[in-house]
Amino acid sequence: MRTASPGLVLAAGCAVVVLSATAPVGLDGRPVPATSWIIWGTMPIAAVWLLRSKRGGVVVASRQLALLLPTVLLLTLPAVLFAAAENGPAVGCALLARALATSAAGLATVTYLGPVALIVGLRALRLPGRLVDVVHAMLVSLAAIVRQANEMLRARTARGTGSAPWTGLLSNPGETVRAFGRIVSALLLRSLERAEALERARRARGAGPW
Repeated sequence: MRTASPGLVLAAGCAVVVLSATAPVGLDGRPVPATSWIIWGTMPIAAVWLLRSKRGGVVVASRQLALLLPTVLLLTLPAVLFAAAENGPAVGCALLARALATSAAGLATVTYLGPVALIVGLRALRLPGRLVDVVHAMLVSLAAIVRQANEMLRARTARGTGSAPWTGLLSNPGETVRAFGRIVSALLLRSLERAEALERARRARGAGPW
């Protein structure tokens, strides 16, 4: 489904992300405003609704947002614990809620637009052309890496016992970690080779150095 006015959608999404990210969390000693909790509580619900219209189903949309949780916890948990120790558990919870709401808003915006409409939206907002080209190349490379990773995981499962890639993490953690390390190394090498090929193609078309 084609997105109408990608520039307007992207601008609205960025405004929502900024609104969520700048809502007060009480670090200045004041209580966390009720409006902040309303904003942070509304964001995940709105993100699920938006993703549902694009992905087809509340369960699928909720699963996408759930995948954000480990990353958000990994990046924000130290700050949350430190803030809770210094300013109380309410501030720590507010920091965590703000991080989750902001991530959900950003994910919903990018997923709703899709790669093509995202690039169109960036150009519609008249961002520097070089920046848009870098984002475009990053999205193309990321899609290729994800596709290659899925192919390598399927091949690994086909050569084994048919079990899922992560099932051996508890029974044989060392070998599982080493196997995924080899996959990551192979993806890194392939990414470097792809980047060199893209740069050679760009130079062949007469483009100058970055």
